[in-house]
Amino acid sequence: MGYPSAGVRQDRPMLVFTDESGAVVLIEDDLAQALGYDNPDDAVGDPLAATLGLAPSDAETLLKQISTTGSARHRLAQVRSHRTGRSWWVMLSGSASAAAGRFIGADITVAPPTLPPSADDLDHRHNLEQMAEMVRTRLRNGGGPAISEEKESELRSYFAARMLAIYILIVRMGGRSLGETLEEKVRRLNRESGWSMDMRRGRLTFGEAGLRPEACREITQVALAYAVSVTSKRLVAKELAELDVNFGRSIVDRATQYGLRRDL
Repeated sequence: MGYPSAGVRQDRPMLVFTDESGAVVLIEDDLAQALGYDNPDDAVGDPLAATLGLAPSDAETLLKQISTTGSARHRLAQVRSHRTGRSWWVMLSGSASAAAGRFIGADITVAPPTLPPSADDLDHRHNLEQMAEMVRTRLRNGGGPAISEEKESELRSYFAARMLAIYILIVRMGGRSLGETLEEKVRRLNRESGWSMDMRRGRLTFGEAGLRPEACREITQVALAYAVSVTSKRLVAKELAELDVNFGRSIVDRATQYGLRRDL
């Protein structure tokens, strides 16, 4: 019992996103570490029960409530590290991500029991804000090469968050194979053009070179065209518009100016 391990933050809510079947499509780095994963991407594709160390029946009940009612309010549960076997108490809550009335996944918040419940835990737009902050933090902490210019750092964060949002929407709507197809399209374009970017599990890395706006523009065009072809223009536009709310107006305007963002 107790807490998972020293050095893992337990003072804030953390997020895990699933698809409609309950498989993980994204998990926060700190939460993955607490649950015993060396790499957060290793949790992608695992059932929610296995990822959090929940009893399968508890995970099924949670996901069923979210998919049928649109949310699951704060409930006490035990999660467990698959590496150490240690368990600890958390509060779980969640909201449904829906498209055209169809359930396409759950945004699940894992919070310490001592934190007061928050309505934000049940809000998809708030969860997109947290996802955007995850990207910023990863780049600041060495998830990408050191970036000296503030504006370039902002554009990288914006572009990476946008690509991750597109990836998650695609996977939720059509499964991991569609996400892998998007990643292969990005890799192929980078190989053919001699760029250093890569995309795995929706996470974009930039390699050693500085930001190349022309590369980001072409990748954006390919990603948007593919996302629209497997979902719909309305769904893609809605998801990205909600993501834009989490960046300052100046960043969105600058991204538009450099071609990293365009209206559908």
